[in-house]
Amino acid sequence: MGGTWTDSEILAEIAKRTWYHKIQLRPGIATPGLKILEPLWDSTRKSRAHINYAGKRVLDIASFDGMWAFEAEKLGASLVVATDCMQPLYSNFELCKDILESKVLPLYNISPYNLWEGLKVLLMDDFSAPLPFPQQIRHNLFDIVQHTGLLYHVRDPLWTLSQARSVIKTGGHLLLETACILDDNESRMIFNGPPGNMNRIYHDITTYWVPSIRCLREMLASTLFEVLPQSITTVNSGTKNNYPIGRVTMVARAISGRETAADSYAELLRIYRNPGLVPDYL
Repeated sequence: MGGTWTDSEILAEIAKRTWYHKIQLRPGIATPGLKILEPLWDSTRKSRAHINYAGKRVLDIASFDGMWAFEAEKLGASLVVATDCMQPLYSNFELCKDILESKVLPLYNISPYNLWEGLKVLLMDDFSAPLPFPQQIRHNLFDIVQHTGLLYHVRDPLWTLSQARSVIKTGGHLLLETACILDDNESRMIFNGPPGNMNRIYHDITTYWVPSIRCLREMLASTLFEVLPQSITTVNSGTKNNYPIGRVTMVARAISGRETAADSYAELLRIYRNPGLVPDYL
């Protein structure tokens, strides 16, 4: 339908729905989104400015209404794939995709725990370059993975980082945004509490873990990412139970096992911890 939408039709459709993201659909027309999150989104955009999107293959994890996926496309990405496992939100995404006449590919049946298996066919299906296996897969990996607003909601946050690394090229970039303890001195991860009392940090039954900034750095290092220090931005949300809490965004470069240790053991750990990766010498 795309360009056949009238402004009044768009406004009427927007009004029927509940929105998380603020998505610019036309000059002067945007989905309402959660106004309280706008400072956070601006902070994330400042971090994102350290990544060049032109001509890049982008994966947007936990896309929700799709704001970050559509913005990646506007920044010049050659391919944007939006994943989520919240199918009820797909109708919002589909509406925006249609109005924007977007080419973002939605895969709203893929868990952040299962990116390699879920995206394997896509990663192997572009034969624009006549490369043998496994170089063909390496050619098709993503240049950029956007991992925003997700880490604190998952029960196994380290595994989601490992899965993100498994589908990104060495030298590519991860855009990570999450709730955090605004402390870069001590490495710690706070559990939000058991079911029925999940409010140690956030009064939110979907929040499991809140790491410190130093803990995030170490988690990224353990999954073969190197943080770009100049990319780190934060938003302070105050203090809860004596913890300075807020949100942090950072960009990390995907590195090889050989950049951290030049031995076969490091390469073995690289393969074991990051499914889908192949040693650099193949």
